[in-house]
Amino acid sequence: MSRTAAAPRTAGGSALTGTRPLLRASLRQEARSFAPWIAAVTALSASSVLAYAFLFPDASDRKALAAAVGGNPALGLIFGPARDLSTTDGFNTWRSLALGGFITALMAIFAVVRASRSQEDSGQAELLASGVLGRSARLAVAVAQASLASLAVGVVSAVVTGLCGAGWADTLLLSATFTVTGLMSAAVAAVAAQLGSDARTASTLAVAVLGCLFVLRGYLDSMNFGDWVSWVTPLGWMERTEPAAGNTWWPLLPGLGLAVVLLVAAFALQARRDFGQGAFAP
Repeated sequence: MSRTAAAPRTAGGSALTGTRPLLRASLRQEARSFAPWIAAVTALSASSVLAYAFLFPDASDRKALAAAVGGNPALGLIFGPARDLSTTDGFNTWRSLALGGFITALMAIFAVVRASRSQEDSGQAELLASGVLGRSARLAVAVAQASLASLAVGVVSAVVTGLCGAGWADTLLLSATFTVTGLMSAAVAAVAAQLGSDARTASTLAVAVLGCLFVLRGYLDSMNFGDWVSWVTPLGWMERTEPAAGNTWWPLLPGLGLAVVLLVAAFALQARRDFGQGAFAP
């Protein structure tokens, strides 16, 4: 059987035929793989809240922290701007927003590629194609699975961090940035899965995009060009929410919009791509 001939058939159904049962089966199989990622982001946020009062018990300690962070551009490269280190929630935002988003993004990328191109590489997709399955069902399941996992990161980290003593309003917004970053990255991975000729190439493309955006965001933050540079990258949009400072929700909207645009592009590419093929060779 040729790769092209093995493309899923719809048997009169839509391109998404079979998505729901396939999603249920995939979640049963993959749910445990998301637990370490969710735990890592939750631990990052909750530990920041628990450690703050112990590490910086008085105002002088917190002023010293702010001075040290402000005088070290490398910290801006990794963690982003420190808007307010005088409060527990401000410290948690500085320590967790960029890194937590990055971890969630990696989780989403690997989830999408694993549930889409990896199945083509292993031959599992050909078995699925022998049944009644819409052409776009596997990609839809991959994106839905990564989106649900990203939502789980946001919900679990918000609940646990809030119970550890963080302010609920600040924590909910911070956790929402994790989820939206995951959604954007899932969409990037969906496009990469159509461009790469195999799972490894697709993962490399998506992670390379994430890495470039993270480094660019970090460089701009570390150079102190001003707040406007946060708008240059999608990861910077998450910084503009300013949890524990401005608490502005609307910068999440461009991130959601970008995810939608990329997903439309991914499904358009998938509809024209031969099974097992891609634009870039490994």
